[in-house]
Amino acid sequence: MASVVTRSTTGLFHYADRTRIPESGLRFDFDAQWSGIPVVEARVEVIDAAELADPPRFDREGLETLHLGIPPVDPRDSQALENVWRPAVIRAVQRLTGANAVASWSLGARFSEREGNAPRSDVSNPARRVHGDFAPSEFGHEVQHGLARTAIDAVSDGRRLVRWIGLNVWQALSPPPHDTPLALCDTRTVAPEDLVVGRGSAPSRRDIEIDLPLFCHSPRHRWLYWSRLAPDEAIVFSGIDSSAPGDWRLVPHSAFDDPACPAGAPPRSSVEIRCMALFFS
Repeated sequence: MASVVTRSTTGLFHYADRTRIPESGLRFDFDAQWSGIPVVEARVEVIDAAELADPPRFDREGLETLHLGIPPVDPRDSQALENVWRPAVIRAVQRLTGANAVASWSLGARFSEREGNAPRSDVSNPARRVHGDFAPSEFGHEVQHGLARTAIDAVSDGRRLVRWIGLNVWQALSPPPHDTPLALCDTRTVAPEDLVVGRGSAPSRRDIEIDLPLFCHSPRHRWLYWSRLAPDEAIVFSGIDSSAPGDWRLVPHSAFDDPACPAGAPPRSSVEIRCMALFFS
């Protein structure tokens, strides 16, 4: 961690409050407020990774940037996201990881609350809780998540899965600076005891419940964000690695309000997807 920091900002982060989690476990809604998650707020420094002499790496901090090699797409154009953006992401993830195949699901756009599209779906608001997307209970020793299992089966061709890396790819599609940037936590600063797993469902799909990693505050956490990205640049970050039981190489993340962003900046819009890099015997 010897990188020289030239710029940082601060953010108010909403961590899970371990002292108020019921003994029966944590259940919540995937509504705009993620209702049901007891939170404790912490103001933390967020380092501008775009200014680091030694940029973050996926194999070290658990995050880095990828060049997708395509022009920017409209986050409201579902056809372009599906037919242009998703294939570019899959190619980039396969190059990065050397995986035999890449499965993907849950492609969607998110919008700052200042943007009119923010309430268009249950999950189109910025996610303002410190969380991950790959719970060890569903992705650790075997993949039990239904959507992920379907995506894996579609590309496995009957081969035996021996290792998987769950990861997210996120791209800002509005120009910088961003009012609600995405912040990511250096996986080396995350301890197993920071993790709390909650179970949630979306208001529109009560029939589907998933486990979600939430995180309690620790002064060890080292947070980073990118103040600017090239037009074809996206952020990839680790969600879980089946070859690293215990710490799992989790990368907590959260949207936050950047106090350094000018009031007149356009509201942030972005697109993200969940992927799994798959390794077969």
